[in-house]
Amino acid sequence: MASAQTPDDPSRTPVHRRPQLSRFLVAGAVLGLVVGVVISLTRPDAPGSTAGQQAILLGATGAIFCGLFAAIVYLVVDRSGRR
Repeated sequence: MASAQTPDDPSRTPVHRRPQLSRFLVAGAVLGLVVGVVISLTRPDAPGSTAGQQAILLGATGAIFCGLFAAIVYLVVDRSGRR
């Protein structure tokens, strides 16, 4: 016969998985970098700067803002998973 398991049995504890912050941040930064570079390459060059300078500037700006947005999304997902 199988033994009755008590509520304190460690084999029956629920598992709460948390998302990994680093994955959210890296994914957001890479997405922002790609979007910024694509935008810079599809627009005409600004006077006094090269296409490479614009790609670096908009790519870095996109990476920062999308990384921050990904951190906010992480906080929302993490908070909703605790309920």
